[in-house]
Amino acid sequence: MALIIQFLGKYSFEGFGLILTFLECQLCISLFAARLARRDVFFLRIALAFLECVILTYLLAILNTELPGMGTRIFCYLAISLLNMLFLAFCWKDSTEELLITFSRGTAAYQVGNKLYPLIQNLLGINDRETISLIRPTYVGVQDWEWALFFFFRLGTFLVLLWLFYPKGKLSRDRGTRRNTVLLSVFTVAVINVLTCVTRVYEGESMAMNIAMKISCILFGLFTLLAASGIFTQNEKDQEISTLNQLMRQEKNQFENVKANIDVINAKIHDLKHILNRVESKLTEEEASDLRRAVEFYDSNIKTGNDILDVILCEKNLVCQQKGITLSCMANGKDFRFLSPVQTYTLFGNILDNAIEAVSRLSDPAEKLITLTCGRHEDQLLIEESNYYSGTLKLEDGMPVTTKSAVSQHGFGTKSIRYVAEQYGGEIALSADDGIFSVTVSFPAHLAMR
Repeated sequence: MALIIQFLGKYSFEGFGLILTFLECQLCISLFAARLARRDVFFLRIALAFLECVILTYLLAILNTELPGMGTRIFCYLAISLLNMLFLAFCWKDSTEELLITFSRGTAAYQVGNKLYPLIQNLLGINDRETISLIRPTYVGVQDWEWALFFFFRLGTFLVLLWLFYPKGKLSRDRGTRRNTVLLSVFTVAVINVLTCVTRVYEGESMAMNIAMKISCILFGLFTLLAASGIFTQNEKDQEISTLNQLMRQEKNQFENVKANIDVINAKIHDLKHILNRVESKLTEEEASDLRRAVEFYDSNIKTGNDILDVILCEKNLVCQQKGITLSCMANGKDFRFLSPVQTYTLFGNILDNAIEAVSRLSDPAEKLITLTCGRHEDQLLIEESNYYSGTLKLEDGMPVTTKSAVSQHGFGTKSIRYVAEQYGGEIALSADDGIFSVTVSFPAHLAMR
């Protein structure tokens, strides 16, 4: 430490403080940047950026020493923030949104770690402006282990914050996310630097003021970290909704194709019935019986009072018959006319697709059964489906969490069901018990009046 002070000369105190500020803040930013893609010759870039930024920070220390004042100090800390951002962009490559939110997280984590240790000093009755020790009132007699404790405590704080707030996904590029990350980064830089400068002025007025200022800075840092997490959460929801909307557009096209095919099949079946009636007397009993079974196979329409639902059930019933699955259905489709054709296809189609996928893998013919009921029950409109399944199926937060060996794979299909239900104030409830999987979708009963 003495060598550093001797090397920095009369600017040692200010130089050491600003360089330490830059290094600690950049360490926090780099920890959060570990998930980002590195640029070519990464370590050479790190070395060059480190050297240049330390030199520039030392020049800022000279400026702040020669021209002391609040304005100069704010300028110096804003310049350090800019250096940290440039350091990040020079060494890592990713979207602007990822770089900005990484910068905001790292800066906020530094703010918390930077104020927590001196806050503990203040609570112990030690003036942090006079020493880094937790037991000595001045720098006189400070031991090497106390310096080690000082640095390791801060590093430990940074690592804990990294563990608590490390992002688990990637931000998608959209206008809302871009706006939020820019606002968060600008707000973080402006407020944190102003707080840092102002608190150093007013902390000396009293120990109570000192403690209050540090608590305010820590709370702001935590708020920034939570806000950044909120941006990730919202971005994830937006991505999910975007995916669901895309799937629903695909399902719209699929429904239109299915409806056209069903209409053609119904027309052909109608013609075949008339032809069979005319030629039945000319056929053997076995030939006539085979033709009747063929006609009955395709003439398996289910009438619910809802033309859209009828098409869906007809399609799924044909699939079930081909797979040797019995589809038992009791449905009052009139109560669900408030749903658009695409929503109806998404809701009922995904419910039955999941059930068919699960049941088709069973070996026992007696278990190849799907039961579907829908209609009004007291003050609710209910869609209830149940089917047998095998394997392991766990539910977390009401949604399936499947393993590789699980039979029923409920991914975006189940999310699509929930998405449609929530648009009308409805709910989805899933259960898996004793080899039977059940889905219940409920809507307010007044929707049937639409």
